[in-house]
Amino acid sequence: MGMSNSTYKVELAGQDRPVILRVAPEAGSQFRSEQQLMRNEYASVPWLAVIAPLMPRVIAADWSHEVIGRDWMIQTYLDGVPAPEHLGTYPRTAWPTFFRQMGAITRSVHDVRGPYFGPVGGPGYGTWSEAVITSLEEIAADLDGVGLDAADVRKVAAAAAHDRAVLDEVSEPRLLTGDLWTVH
Repeated sequence: MGMSNSTYKVELAGQDRPVILRVAPEAGSQFRSEQQLMRNEYASVPWLAVIAPLMPRVIAADWSHEVIGRDWMIQTYLDGVPAPEHLGTYPRTAWPTFFRQMGAITRSVHDVRGPYFGPVGGPGYGTWSEAVITSLEEIAADLDGVGLDAADVRKVAAAAAHDRAVLDEVSEPRLLTGDLWTVH
């Protein structure tokens, strides 16, 4: 187990369908910019009602660390074939339809209004610039923490701080997804 959630398909005795067990990484191995990512995902579930039929249902979640010493969640198993395994079997001329559907799903998520800027599970920010700058600063700290050069990210954070008025033209918090790619 590392910096990402570990995911397991679990067959249960006496049950017709498997479930998915997801286990968060140890808190000490998580990037600063990704702390409590599973908890934030769980907090997002009510906000994702617009795409609920496309998502697994949460059966159980535990943040106590009493059972396995980490955050974990059990979800329903969704039938299907992951896009990276099957999309390539279609002619490339059919791919635009798939990506248009992905775009429509993304749009429906982005239409959801929120109470503040930032992660659904918090912390919340009063302005878009605060959320963006804080995120960039955390990413830079993560890069520093693993011995990588964060200079370019710090330049972007400084530019965002300098031109925060442009970012703050975004005045209505919206639910955003930055993780919608074919492997998910």
